[in-house]
Amino acid sequence: MDLKKMTGPRLVHGDDLLYRFFQDLFLEDTELARTMPTRMLSTMAIWFPLDVYHDFPVLLPWVVRDPTCRGSRSKGVADQWGSPNEAGFLRDDNSLIKSLPRSLAVATADPSHLRGARMGSEFVASHIWRVVSHRDLASRVPLLNSFVPNLVWLPSQVAKLSDREGSAVQIALQAMAWQIYRSAPVAAHLADVVEEAWALIPEPDAIGPLPNLNWFEATDRFFKTRRARLSSVVDGLERLNTGKLLDTKIVTTRYTEGLPTVDPESRVQLGQFLKRFIAEP
Repeated sequence: MDLKKMTGPRLVHGDDLLYRFFQDLFLEDTELARTMPTRMLSTMAIWFPLDVYHDFPVLLPWVVRDPTCRGSRSKGVADQWGSPNEAGFLRDDNSLIKSLPRSLAVATADPSHLRGARMGSEFVASHIWRVVSHRDLASRVPLLNSFVPNLVWLPSQVAKLSDREGSAVQIALQAMAWQIYRSAPVAAHLADVVEEAWALIPEPDAIGPLPNLNWFEATDRFFKTRRARLSSVVDGLERLNTGKLLDTKIVTTRYTEGLPTVDPESRVQLGQFLKRFIAEP
């Protein structure tokens, strides 16, 4: 029996054609191939602004990426998204990162289809660095998983290009992020923790002056929510570490239920780590 006749031609998806076009283009040794990644990213990438980096350079310091947290039906492994790992960090599949700027409008210096809009579907929260000076990938490191310079929002097919280690798009993103944020100021109490994060990131080659970029417009509500969420996790850990029970939900139901089961010493260490992100009164 001819299986090829039974199955018919392979399927080609329209979005894949865009990905393949740019992938092949960037492999060419031409001036267009060298300049196109930066030009494309200046049009399509969306970044957090410097005021967010100043106050919240690590947006979710209690969250770490764990691709296994969604479980596996075929293997009979239950979904455990939102539960704490052994160290007390919340296990995420990038959902919490992805949703951070959903309510924020986009600001652009140039006339753009993005100006004043909010992200719809088909945008991906991309980690700019994968391989860093750490035994784990950057998204598995709490300091880097939600480190503002390591995050950018991209259309899904462009994000796929950035996932290729050493690709032209990834290299351009790393150079752009370094130039945007490396010398930008942060709040005084965050200076040491930010330097620890940067120390894990290899410096990329410069690409020259940055073009105009697209930025999320952070609101007062955005900042207020970040402060409240961080405080709720720290306060919850404090209650547990002093022998009290949790009296409110901490981020997710699974995280609230799981935190009391984390080793007490690990909870203490997590609390000490998170307090570094809170300014002294």
